[in-house]
Amino acid sequence: MAAPHQAGSHPADEDVAHLPVPALVAGTELIGRYQGSGHREAPYLVRRRDGQILQLSHLLYLAAAGLDGRRSFAELAARLSGESARTLTAGQAFFLVENRLRPAGIVAVSESGAPPEKVPKSRDRLLALKFRVALVPEHTVAVIARIFRPLFWPPVVIAVLAAFVFADVWLAVNGGAEQVVAGAKELLNRPEQMLLVLGVLIVSGMFHECGHVAACRYGGARPGAMGVGIYLVWPAMYSTVTDSYRLSRGGRLRTDLGGIYFNVIAMLVMIAAYAPTGSAWLLAAFLAWQATTFWQLLPSVRFDGYYILSDLVGVPDLFDRMGPVLRSLLPGRRPHPRVQELKPWVRRVITVWVVLVIPFMAYWIIAFLLLAPHVLPTVWQALALQWDAVGASLQTGDAAAAAVGVLRLALLVLPWAGLALVLTNLTRQLVRALRRRRARRALESR
Repeated sequence: MAAPHQAGSHPADEDVAHLPVPALVAGTELIGRYQGSGHREAPYLVRRRDGQILQLSHLLYLAAAGLDGRRSFAELAARLSGESARTLTAGQAFFLVENRLRPAGIVAVSESGAPPEKVPKSRDRLLALKFRVALVPEHTVAVIARIFRPLFWPPVVIAVLAAFVFADVWLAVNGGAEQVVAGAKELLNRPEQMLLVLGVLIVSGMFHECGHVAACRYGGARPGAMGVGIYLVWPAMYSTVTDSYRLSRGGRLRTDLGGIYFNVIAMLVMIAAYAPTGSAWLLAAFLAWQATTFWQLLPSVRFDGYYILSDLVGVPDLFDRMGPVLRSLLPGRRPHPRVQELKPWVRRVITVWVVLVIPFMAYWIIAFLLLAPHVLPTVWQALALQWDAVGASLQTGDAAAAAVGVLRLALLVLPWAGLALVLTNLTRQLVRALRRRRARRALESR
């Protein structure tokens, strides 16, 4: 047994040289070098058994590859010295395994490859999806991805995009604006059609996620489960395509754009169904989904546009860089290490993104604080009116009108609840950051 040593220090070589190295947790996958990385030195990727992707330095990745449960730490140090062109001792190899790899949750606690009892959870990311519930298991998703994978064959993609451009132009030329006004009036007079619009949007959202998993599978990666969660405060669907990190930049971008591409297919179907019928609710569904598609391209929140930008620059989580970039912009401050490790052009792109996103987020927060005292009383009155309308619809047996009334109630409440939740989360994270900074200063002053 190794002699006890302090955390952060290297044990004596003679104490650990002949100890056997532990094994990797069963199910851990060593993916390899991150392709198309925006770092000066590209990290290496490891997929944990729970699906979490870890980024490791080259040396740590080599150390993880050497964990077989058989060789000694002296043999591991010799292997690392040969493969990394650095001279390492057994004590240093022990330090890497116990103080770097084991806290990451990929070092087994027994020779059978059993995982540790407490696997570290991924940190609470800014504006991330919350309360996820998987509804479609991985094996079913594999079947879905296999069915839709042929839609990404390049000739099919070209044909779909050309057909959509033609259909969109046809709709605009054939009195689209006038029909929108007439359709809006019809929806107000026939509230049950609003439920049809909502149903089409839900099905289109499910089809959108099918596009992500099919694109992931087309590139050679393995998609995971699909389900629903809460984004800000709105219910949102999600698909697990974390395995796409093993793909090239082009493969990852295809996965990111797969949902938008399937949006195009869904809108093409809506136009094809609208052309012979002239149904107002189909036109409304098309316009709503088209607006949603443009909204999804915004890179300021975690929609498809955010992940497209992330994969273009080769940096997995842009929000993680926001703090270091802001500190690096202060006069007289040296660039933060997490900024220095990026390629120059990537650093410039992320800096521009941060400079644009901060005012965007600040605008909505300040507008919320300024407008709340004036708007909330009006919202409260509207809620009371809608509540009475729902009660009246139930009394007359008009289920469709009652359902639409409930939907209107939700639309009145959710945006304000969402903004309040975002403001609360941002405040909580700011307080945590200030506490960590105060703790570091207290340690440095000792």
